[in-house]
Amino acid sequence: MNTGTRMATDTRRLFARAERMLAADRLRAPATRANTSRNARAERGRHARWAPARDALWQLLDRHLHPGARVAVLGAGNADDLPLDRIAARAGAVSLIDLDARALGAARGRQPRRLRSRMIVLTHDVTDGAADTIAIAAATRHLPEPVAVSQAPLPGAPYDLVIGDLLYSQLLYPALVDLDIPAAHTSAFVERYAPMLTRSVVSRLHLSAPDGLVLHIHDPIAWWHGHAQPVTLEQILTASEHDPGAAVALAAQGTGPHDSDPRAALGSFAIPIRATAMWHWPFSPGVDYLACATLAGAFAAQG
Repeated sequence: MNTGTRMATDTRRLFARAERMLAADRLRAPATRANTSRNARAERGRHARWAPARDALWQLLDRHLHPGARVAVLGAGNADDLPLDRIAARAGAVSLIDLDARALGAARGRQPRRLRSRMIVLTHDVTDGAADTIAIAAATRHLPEPVAVSQAPLPGAPYDLVIGDLLYSQLLYPALVDLDIPAAHTSAFVERYAPMLTRSVVSRLHLSAPDGLVLHIHDPIAWWHGHAQPVTLEQILTASEHDPGAAVALAAQGTGPHDSDPRAALGSFAIPIRATAMWHWPFSPGVDYLACATLAGAFAAQG
């Protein structure tokens, strides 16, 4: 083998090795990586744009969060959608729980110094690695059966109030997108595994507040250019003022992450829904989401 041929062969081997290393790296905790990368891409101005959503959430929490309560927020991330200062000012202690330690630390650091002492940051994968297992299976065309999921309470439990903050549709889907899984294959995996992951998370949240409240916030439908829906945001919000059930039914007519709906999980566990609230979540310029908050738990007031 002459020198030129040997160099070409060595180069091909190096490229092949690099490709294998990149492929292996992509399959290392893909669900965690997908969520942390999205937190890191939060654009400037988002916190201000989401102020109305924070106010809407507080309007609901203000009626149910008692002084000195122990609160956990699962999926807190950057906390741009959370009235974190108002929650911490009312509560006795707040646990911020997420996959992304950097985002949690930054969220806590933005709060007034007098409130930071009430907040602790807990890095935790609520799926206990199950979402990573499923995403890797989708990439390697191997169906994991069965998938083990944790049924333990959240770290620091029990709590008086647990908030599941817009994490349900993010448990699996973003990882499949980042792994470039074909759309049909992604849909099949989401349909098969998202309900199971959602039920597991809902169960863990209620185990974490056995005598308290759980507030599930999810995003059942969204609108943007080129993504038509059979109903408008205004129609749903108008209906929700008088008949939340009708508003939920309207949102269900559209295209959205229905396989990740915590309300369906509550139904499967026969956990009664005590209150429902909806508001506009202006996700980004030209992209509008509906936020649906569902209150359940032993001491939840009707309303």
